[in-house]
Amino acid sequence: GRAITIVDIGGQDNKVVRVDDAGKRVDFKMNRKCAAGTGAFVEEIALRLGIDVGEMDGLAQTTDEAVKLSSFCTVFAKTEILARVREGVKAADLARAAFESVAKRVLETRAITGDVVLTGGVIAHNPLFSKILSRVLGTNVEVPPYPQHCGALGAALSAAGPDPKE
Repeated sequence: GRAITIVDIGGQDNKVVRVDDAGKRVDFKMNRKCAAGTGAFVEEIALRLGIDVGEMDGLAQTTDEAVKLSSFCTVFAKTEILARVREGVKAADLARAAFESVAKRVLETRAITGDVVLTGGVIAHNPLFSKILSRVLGTNVEVPPYPQHCGALGAALSAAGPDPKE
């Protein structure tokens, strides 16, 4: 085994879990009640841009420009996005900015070290996010197949108990 940091970004929360080379949890941090850094934030930005959340990744991939959002807060970001649209900022640049904002918010959660594995529904539906997080962290980010099911699989394995062959 190898020590890894798991970054799980879901609709309502994000979690950073560090496990040692034996697969035992050594650290866990979850965002608090704030929706920043979650799928809800991405959804809110899509709503403000007048697009379906499923279109965010494709739209964000059409640009390398990411305007800086000054607010991580979902409530304040609503107002900021509307103001930026009125200023003429392209929707694609704002979509990319939403992913950049989520990545920076995750980075603030906990010091992320070593090999990084990205899981959760946000990455399952927004592949661009892994490239952005990789750049922000300055390290390679792995995405397993079906990243949205990793938490459920882990819970099932944990409930099953230790391997009787061991």
